[in-house]
Amino acid sequence: MIGQTISHYEIVDKIGEGGMGAVYRARDTTLDREVALKVLPPEVSTDPDRLERFQREAKALAALDHPNIVTVHTVEQAEGTHFITLGLVEGEGLDQVIPQDGLPLPKVFEIGIAVADALAAAHEKGIAHRDLKPANVMVTQDGRVKVLDFGLAKLTEKVALNEETATLERPLTQEGTVLGTVPYMSPEQLRGQEVDHRSDIFSLGILVHELATGRRPFGGATRSDVTSAILRDTPPLVTQLKPGLPRHLGRIVAHCLEKEPEQRVQSAKDVRNELRGLQREVESGVGQTSEPLPSILTAELSGAHAATSRRGKGLWIGLAAAVVVVAALAFFLGRAGQAPREEGASATAVASATATATGPEHSSIAVLPFVNMSSDEEQEYFSDGISEELLNLLAKIPELRVTSRSSAFSFKGQSLEVPEIARRLNVAHILEGSVRKAGDQVRITAQLIEAGSDTHLWSETYNRTLDDIFAVQDEIAADVVAQLKVTLLAEVPTVEETDPEVYALTLQARHLNRLATAEGYETAIELLQQALALGTDSAAAWAELAWAYTQQANRGLRPIDEGYRLAREAANKALAIDPNHAPAHARLGRIAMSFDRDLTAAARHLESALRLEPSNADILGDASRLAMSLGRLDAAITLGKHLVARDPVSSSGHIRLGGAYYFAKRLEEAIACYGTALTLSPGRFGLLSLTGQVMLQQGEPEAALEVTQQEPNEAARLIGLVPVYHALGQTAESDAALGELIEKHEQGWAYNIAYALASRSEADHAFEWLDKAVAYNDPALAEIMIEPLFANLHSDPRWLPFLEKIGKAPEQLAAIEFHVTLPARR
Repeated sequence: MIGQTISHYEIVDKIGEGGMGAVYRARDTTLDREVALKVLPPEVSTDPDRLERFQREAKALAALDHPNIVTVHTVEQAEGTHFITLGLVEGEGLDQVIPQDGLPLPKVFEIGIAVADALAAAHEKGIAHRDLKPANVMVTQDGRVKVLDFGLAKLTEKVALNEETATLERPLTQEGTVLGTVPYMSPEQLRGQEVDHRSDIFSLGILVHELATGRRPFGGATRSDVTSAILRDTPPLVTQLKPGLPRHLGRIVAHCLEKEPEQRVQSAKDVRNELRGLQREVESGVGQTSEPLPSILTAELSGAHAATSRRGKGLWIGLAAAVVVVAALAFFLGRAGQAPREEGASATAVASATATATGPEHSSIAVLPFVNMSSDEEQEYFSDGISEELLNLLAKIPELRVTSRSSAFSFKGQSLEVPEIARRLNVAHILEGSVRKAGDQVRITAQLIEAGSDTHLWSETYNRTLDDIFAVQDEIAADVVAQLKVTLLAEVPTVEETDPEVYALTLQARHLNRLATAEGYETAIELLQQALALGTDSAAAWAELAWAYTQQANRGLRPIDEGYRLAREAANKALAIDPNHAPAHARLGRIAMSFDRDLTAAARHLESALRLEPSNADILGDASRLAMSLGRLDAAITLGKHLVARDPVSSSGHIRLGGAYYFAKRLEEAIACYGTALTLSPGRFGLLSLTGQVMLQQGEPEAALEVTQQEPNEAARLIGLVPVYHALGQTAESDAALGELIEKHEQGWAYNIAYALASRSEADHAFEWLDKAVAYNDPALAEIMIEPLFANLHSDPRWLPFLEKIGKAPEQLAAIEFHVTLPARR
């Protein structure tokens, strides 16, 4: 076309060509100015519907007036050719100017802020770019930044979908077409889902990452490799690749690169403001640079982390696959906490934002896992146990806010500096130390650090025999309290003293119980029986034994009636030794709730346990479940939020809160909680099946199927597949899954078989299996009133009589008193 004239435009030269058409330099003979002409491809210009949409939306582009956006002058057609005239930009694309090791930091800020500002202006007009990449950002000869091709990817996306399907394996040097360029596309774009302005924010994160480091965050040899990386992988922080960069730049970029749109920064304006703020800090000399950070989990999640879009089902499919294949545990590293919404914000976001807003108070502390200095690596259970015992002692002091074990222990083995750990946990003090054990000789070194100044307030080494271990723990706790100058309402609590060998075996068993494996439970029971056979009764040992038996029963590793009978005997023996042993009360509360179906007794035991240890995360979790069993879902949600706020990196709290949201039909929030739990505990028993159930309730059986098929536990997977296949109309597959479930898992899963049948509207068979669940004392019956999959039975005349028989009729539940006073948030 060079040398030709279209309308009153003389074509001077060809500038470039892509999926959205060829671009030419042209002279406007009417106004005597040079412009750029983008000539649309025939696929658009010959399709009347798409052409009308293009003309309508291109006019909206012309209304954009921003110094960092290339101006759209006109939308025209002549002689059957449709084209757009734009301002001509003289300069270079960013793809030509980014050096191998990235741009200088001032240039990163200058360009990143300009592009974010351009996006913010367009997004306010309802226009998303959809193809943001270095080639679409020009730097003019006088240094101005101009963003090209705003919104045009959307205008011709049908072409892109067809071409993309046919060319997945083209080399990366061949650019993507109108849907976007693969290395810069968001997960939702790659899945062909509807996208909004948050897709641009993901692309902006990639762009800033490349500006700062010289490399894209997601790499691969083919487009398929890159696609897979974007969908599944967590990229290294920019501060890991270039340690001299400000650590907050890593946080900002990582927040933009969240896989889930709801978890990203929610507006380009926020990205711009954060970059500007960091730029001012660096220019004033207060911006902090970073050291390479390890891949660990933190409590800092975005306040925009709340509701997962129903259009985001593909993310959870991808997340499920990622969990199974790569277990990307560094997903939440260093994300910025923004102010959360009152309703709908994830509880971890609430925790992070509260921490950011309030800052740590003086009487707050985290006990990090003490380092095992023994020559025998297997002694690590002992050093962990000492740390946990100290944490539990301090947690009993009402005036102290003590970070929970799960959160504090998440930093085990990591090389973060103490001030950074304290910042993430929102505490003013850190207690750390080491343990060396040789025979019956123990050396414990402890040090209390004031995080703000990174100074040691106190340090002490204790050389003792194992017989003195309890006195040492009491002494350390008293010294810590004295150094913190807390005004106590009572004496510092003391640890239960028992035989040192019993104590060591109990710590080892507790460590094995936390592994949550069949072998771990069995070995823990053997160790505890060995400890109790030594002739010294220990409430802690009996309570730990009760826990092991309960977990075996819940997971089908021991007959339900046998497991709960043994658990009850062990818990009662613990209370006979120490009537104020909170874990033993909690064990009996769980037994009463799940096995006896005596919710009144469960309430009394859990109230006692929380009165004794109001900050115990395990007990709070049981209280949340009881609130759900009573149908008091608002209370369950409140307890769940409190639990994850205090223990943000434990998957159990997020699962509890997710369950409360699910039963309350707040499905988007349930998905968000389960997604967090999946990231924290890949492969967690039953979690993918639970996620599939929520998706099924959302009316997304295809997504539910793909997630449920990834569930590693066979029984949980089959339970989830029965209703999903039924919803998809795949009767044979649903029958096969049901038959296999009944054949292999009848006794341990009768309740779940009943609700699978109820979901298929097979009322008679569902009631038969409910009767079996009663006969088997299935603990899952506690949730029957609130399980959505039983909805098909609610109008059946047998429903209310059945509920009355098991003590779960609405009036029976309403008569049960259960009062919990949560510890004040400090």
